[in-house]
Amino acid sequence: MFQLAISIPKRLILAGVVMGMASCLLAAGGAAWWWLKCDVQEYLGQATSIPLNPNERSAFACGYVWHSTDAGRTWRRIDVHGLPFGTRDGVLAADRQPGVFYLGIQQLSSSSIYCWNCAWTIQRSAVYVSTDGGHTWTFAYRFRRGPAGVSGFLGLYADPLESGAVWAVVRNGDEISYYGSRTGAQTFSRTCYEYYFVGSNGCRLPKHLQSLFGPETTGGGGVD
Repeated sequence: MFQLAISIPKRLILAGVVMGMASCLLAAGGAAWWWLKCDVQEYLGQATSIPLNPNERSAFACGYVWHSTDAGRTWRRIDVHGLPFGTRDGVLAADRQPGVFYLGIQQLSSSSIYCWNCAWTIQRSAVYVSTDGGHTWTFAYRFRRGPAGVSGFLGLYADPLESGAVWAVVRNGDEISYYGSRTGAQTFSRTCYEYYFVGSNGCRLPKHLQSLFGPETTGGGGVD
């Protein structure tokens, strides 16, 4: 009788511990959902137009490609494959060739014995390419790494006049670099760099890109 009398409180204590742990996990899950929730509408205003069909637009938001054929009035979600796990947003550019897209994303670096905290303090801008309308993605190019939080794409542009021509403006700490590719983003060459803000050193992309996308990230005026 004595053993039976003390086994009941033990079970109650164990049940209480389990319920407490479950409550903590649910609370943590709810907090994670709150911080990681994603509003697609915040991204659709930045959708890129398809060069040969202005009414056709695409965007990358919340881990999916979104496609519209009626100038953004309605959108269809496209599931993606091949991107790093957890990729939620990025800069999308549409090539002149139908079905070809370029996606600029940020990736955390990896730690080593020489840089033990690089996994959460260092980022690298990378470009992935899709040739099937945004369904499947393959890695194409990775730029120099830079400090997390102050590094990333200021712009990624596919030249509407030349298939396979891609331009990127990448911030790396205080440095802003301009890159060009004519190999479908497989290789990039740095054409100019400046510091602190766009236009501080007169860097610019081709004039027709400035007229299409504005001077904010393509450089201020002039012709290359």
